[in-house]
Amino acid sequence: MSYSTASHTTFYHRYHVVWATKYRFKVLQGTMRERLREIIRQTCAELDVHIVKGVVARDHVHMFISVPPKL
Repeated sequence: MSYSTASHTTFYHRYHVVWATKYRFKVLQGTMRERLREIIRQTCAELDVHIVKGVVARDHVHMFISVPPKL
């Protein structure tokens, strides 16, 4: 366990986020899966969110992320 620091704070905010497709349809495959990964990585980089671990399955996405306190 390691704490993250900012200019005036020390924090350890970790969240387990799960997204699922409607009716759990297995649509996250092929080029859609690759594009989804790009979008998630790009969005997390813009928001300064660190992805600790992430998995894209055919019908859902698991992410364990570290979020700064400003969000």
